[in-house]
Amino acid sequence: MASGTGGQIALIKANSIGHQVDSANLWTNFVSESMEHTLEELEEGSITGRRDAPPSHKGIDFGGGDIVMEPNPNAIGVFLNAAVGVDAPTLITDAGSTGANSTTEAGKPYFQHVFVPRQTAHDSKSFLEPYGVMVYRDVGSAFMFDGSIFTGLEFDFQAGQLASVTATAMSRTVRRIERIAAINSLVSSGGRPWVWDMASIEVSTDTTSANLAANANFEQLTLGIEVPHEGVVLLDGTKNYAEFQMNGFRRMNISGTLSFASHAEYDAFIAYEARRMRVTIQNVNSALTLGNIASLDAAAFLGYYGIRFHIPSMKYLSFSAPVGGPNRITASFTAKAEYDDTIGEMFRVELNNVTSGYDA
Repeated sequence: MASGTGGQIALIKANSIGHQVDSANLWTNFVSESMEHTLEELEEGSITGRRDAPPSHKGIDFGGGDIVMEPNPNAIGVFLNAAVGVDAPTLITDAGSTGANSTTEAGKPYFQHVFVPRQTAHDSKSFLEPYGVMVYRDVGSAFMFDGSIFTGLEFDFQAGQLASVTATAMSRTVRRIERIAAINSLVSSGGRPWVWDMASIEVSTDTTSANLAANANFEQLTLGIEVPHEGVVLLDGTKNYAEFQMNGFRRMNISGTLSFASHAEYDAFIAYEARRMRVTIQNVNSALTLGNIASLDAAAFLGYYGIRFHIPSMKYLSFSAPVGGPNRITASFTAKAEYDDTIGEMFRVELNNVTSGYDA
């Protein structure tokens, strides 16, 4: 009998949504997945004098679904590369140059990655970069979701919990392939997930970084990257989507809950003026330092496994703090990121780890 403990997910970069690859080289940990193969039904509508369901025919053949993860600092980059934009990695410290007193990560290279929302399409058939996604379910062959694009990436930071992220995929075709052997890197120390007490949420009174200040009243924060797409069906002799094209604006949707300790966020809401936000989560465990130990600087986002979201222009859209009874009052809000003309981007994501890149 198949067991979820035997499940595996791995990805590989594809040249196009029509490119089929029988291997995978980018492995990820995951909590659950709902990747499904869908066959749409085309039912005849002709009146035949019968009251019974008419014959049906095979319609569009496609795949997709969600992958839920406790984000691995070394693996999450492939999903950022897919949903946000092409990775621009910088080598901070060469392998073997970690300096005295380095611990479990000694000898490994240290990279800082920057993901900025792409403005140009991957090619004429797809705005986002396509991947092959292998899903093995502990029995027989594996499922390969070819021509997959990731149209959503939602990060959730909840007090008292591990950080989580949900990646949403659309896939052109689904087939079975021989399972690819797993690797052990995801159980290394660098694969530890982030915990809520590693997070820092800073909000400014304006759009400048000079006025950023930590806000310790957040109990939960969700950052949802959304890149809406539609599958395009053509008269090309296939039952698969021929193209994946954007059909709306890219968005970062922000929502959360705060302990209702002041009216600061409400004042920002009614002012309807943009604020800068910076969300940082990094593991400052002394046994997991990256690069030269003499250069560690958590405030500067250097030397630790971490992810940082820069949102130069955030606008509150709703704010609610009702009295629900005799208990403690909390406030909930929704907000969005807007494109900042001065900086030239809507948001960016920085990532520290020991992985050289995700674009191959």
